[in-house]
Amino acid sequence: MSYSKLPELFPEEKAMPLAKYYYDYPMKDLPEDLKKQIFGPPMDVEDAVKPECFLDWLKPCGEYEKVENGYCMLPDGSGYICTYMKIPESVEMKKIFWYLNWLNIHSKSMVLGHGNLRYKIWNPADHWDHYFVNWTDKTDGIHTTESLDLGEGDRQYDTIRHSFNLREFGLTDERIEEIKASGCNVNETSDWESFDEPGAHLTLGQIRPCPEGGFERRSVEWIGWRPAKGGELIRETRTKCDEAYLRKVAYHTLLEWHHLLDFINDLYEEYHDQPADAD
Repeated sequence: MSYSKLPELFPEEKAMPLAKYYYDYPMKDLPEDLKKQIFGPPMDVEDAVKPECFLDWLKPCGEYEKVENGYCMLPDGSGYICTYMKIPESVEMKKIFWYLNWLNIHSKSMVLGHGNLRYKIWNPADHWDHYFVNWTDKTDGIHTTESLDLGEGDRQYDTIRHSFNLREFGLTDERIEEIKASGCNVNETSDWESFDEPGAHLTLGQIRPCPEGGFERRSVEWIGWRPAKGGELIRETRTKCDEAYLRKVAYHTLLEWHHLLDFINDLYEEYHDQPADAD
């Protein structure tokens, strides 16, 4: 994988103070034990949460699935990916949530068509652009342009993340209170992804206190599924999905989230109180 290679920035980007987070914070590979989980054999399909039971994946603090880092094909040809990482006590969650909103706003000196440097610093080998579809908030979705193979030459995909309400799919007040009672916040919405080719991904995520201190991030994707109105799940049979693709997505996800921890404290301190479009 060529995750450590940096595509050349445009002159306008190089002139921004933000460019130092692109050049001065090199990506590092995952710990070897974690890589073995991703590049080893697929997990047992019986340990994957079934799409029709996707809300079962949401857990109170201290509860986990049998497998938290892994992937597998499901019997119907769709796919399952789960990832997990610990977040140290030195990183406050407000900084991560700030970044996940801030990266959707282009810096004032970004040239239209040159992508988004705020997004590129997160995963230089793959990331290109990230913005609110309506240029204001996530109401109409979030547009992303990225590749997934960490610089190996795969094409860039245009993706839109659409929000949907988990209550429509069976999230109850009782379940919310059970999770909250353990010390977790509960987001009553999640996202699904559509692409510039046929297909869809259904996603869930949790950032919650870790019993060992700090926080932890859990995420899961059902490749080839999406929500529909009335609490119905749709199987998108044309979605690209095989074991190689699942491994690629899992590795990409874990690398970028580990990399975010390398620069988020410095980035937040420099930019959180500047104008929203600061360079």
